[in-house]
Amino acid sequence: MTVGPNHPGPEDRSQAGAWPPAEVQPSPQDDAIAPAGNIPQSEARTAALAGTRPPFDFRRSRLGDLVAGIASFLVFISVFIPWYSFAASADAASANATLAQQQLMLAVCSDQPVICESNVPPQFSISALGGGAGGWRFLILVVAIITVLYVLSRTLDVVAQAVPIHWQVLLGLTAFQGLLVLIAFAANPLSILDSLGSSSWAFGAFLALIAAVAAVVGAILVMQENKKHPTVSPTFPDTTQG
Repeated sequence: MTVGPNHPGPEDRSQAGAWPPAEVQPSPQDDAIAPAGNIPQSEARTAALAGTRPPFDFRRSRLGDLVAGIASFLVFISVFIPWYSFAASADAASANATLAQQQLMLAVCSDQPVICESNVPPQFSISALGGGAGGWRFLILVVAIITVLYVLSRTLDVVAQAVPIHWQVLLGLTAFQGLLVLIAFAANPLSILDSLGSSSWAFGAFLALIAAVAAVVGAILVMQENKKHPTVSPTFPDTTQG
């Protein structure tokens, strides 16, 4: 008995024609490929966050930056508090003051009139910017402000990209600041009154000296960290050679 090919009958043909065609499901790889000209959502989200990011970033400040900035701010504060002090002896009233001593006392009395109005031997203190001092000591104030503002400006993207020699600038500012503080500490302007009493240093001078040294240490920390993790500039192949 010969078996012919299995042809669908009329009923099978009608059912086959009524079946809907099977839909082709896209493969996962097709979904992963973005259409040409379109940006993936992850990259678009990253670009949006970058556009809304503030222009400053405090995380860019290193430990040395914080130490140098805070220490320089203490130097800034110290120039407004007493640096030098003087206590006249009991024999000062009968002593003859020199011209330089008289000029110094007039400068001090211009800021503190109570000193010259008292009948007792004077005891007083002056700041680094006060009468009798001042002068070039104003440079300490200026350099301290510049150092603090520079450390704060490093949080800005524009400054961080425009000043690649960061540790050199910071070390130069703090070293110059420390030199000024050291000279001002050694050059006590009230020492010319020692023949009338005794001069010494007040709290502000010691605070400025310690803070200035700490600022230099902070700059050295930045230098050491920069040398451990140097910034490597990208290199490009030489296209002139074949």
